[in-house]
Amino acid sequence: MKLQPMTQAELNEVIRRHHNFLNARINGARAVVKDRDLTGLSFVGQNLEQSDFTGCIMAHADFTNANFESATLFGCDFTGAKLMNTRLARSDMRGAAVGSADLSRADLTSADLREGKTIIKRKMKSSDPYSNQDALAGIVQFAGSDLTGAILNGATAISADFSDTVLENASMQGTNLKGANLKGADLSNVNLNNSDLRDADFSYATMIGAQMSETERSGSNFTLVLTGETIGKDVTDIPLTLDELIIKHTQWVGTSGRLGKQLVMNEVDFRKGPKLGGQRLTAMRANKCTFAEMDLRGIELQGANLDDSDFRKCSMQGADLRGARLRGAMLHRTNLSRANMNPLILKKPDGVIYHIPCRLEQAMLRHALFQGARLMQARFNKCDLAGADFTDCDLRGAVFLGADLTDTIFENAILDDTEFDPGKKPQSLT
Repeated sequence: MKLQPMTQAELNEVIRRHHNFLNARINGARAVVKDRDLTGLSFVGQNLEQSDFTGCIMAHADFTNANFESATLFGCDFTGAKLMNTRLARSDMRGAAVGSADLSRADLTSADLREGKTIIKRKMKSSDPYSNQDALAGIVQFAGSDLTGAILNGATAISADFSDTVLENASMQGTNLKGANLKGADLSNVNLNNSDLRDADFSYATMIGAQMSETERSGSNFTLVLTGETIGKDVTDIPLTLDELIIKHTQWVGTSGRLGKQLVMNEVDFRKGPKLGGQRLTAMRANKCTFAEMDLRGIELQGANLDDSDFRKCSMQGADLRGARLRGAMLHRTNLSRANMNPLILKKPDGVIYHIPCRLEQAMLRHALFQGARLMQARFNKCDLAGADFTDCDLRGAVFLGADLTDTIFENAILDDTEFDPGKKPQSLT
């Protein structure tokens, strides 16, 4: 059965009476609103501690600076909601859906984020501008949310889904994360001391500066986790300095190989080396290297071979990657806006002109930002592009066969002759 929508005026009256209840005034009543559609409504700055909104749809609602301490929010749908600086301490959020919500600086101390019994909720209006899909209360879904600086000390989050969630600088001391999904999460400088991490999945998460003393980790998965530890060879241990090697490489490029020497540095960690932003590294070979979180804005990597390298969270705005090879590379949350990833056009001695496309087959590109990039004929076969943003991109002739396009954005993109799997063309393009 579809849920009955509530108006802002109705909600305001519920809030007014709840305030009277909290202050022991006449005409007061505890806010108890169950199985209603409150999509897009405003709770900004309101005190609703001890309230009960079981099973409500609150997608895209604004809870900024609101107080829901000790509230019952079981099975609620907070998809895309604004929960910045919201107090949710000791709240019952079992089975809640918080995907793509902004919970930065929210306080979830001792909140209950466990799996909840399934509740089916439906929108009253099929024309709802945000979503018309059924919401299911089960495993708590924080996927893709922003929890920067949030406080989750002592929270119970068994089996919760924090995949791709930003938890940078969050405090999660004593949190029960047994069986939780933290794939691809940004856990930079997070405090996980004294937490239960058994059977949790941290694969390809960013954990630079994370504190994990006195944690239980049996059965946890830390595959491809990024930490501050050197991966492979440290660039500072190479006999010649990187600056010297770049000079030789620039000479090699400028003389078409007659002088200097090509830069070949496989399995090297560049993070402790000099700045590379704006450097001319055309035709560089750097397979299985680590560049994660580096500032590579304006770097020239035309025709470079960068297979299986790690560019997580790099700033690569305006980079020249024409004809570059990035097969199997890790570009999770990488900013490639305005990058040039068109084919590299070369002319053979016999006058024949040929195009070398940018190849990204099987690359990890979840939540990568491509806004305004040039990507003609780029190969995205079998890439993970969940949540990637191709707004205003030129994708003429690009290939997305076998790619994961879950929540991928193609707004205003040029898609002439772009190839998608049969029947899997993004809904907005059909």
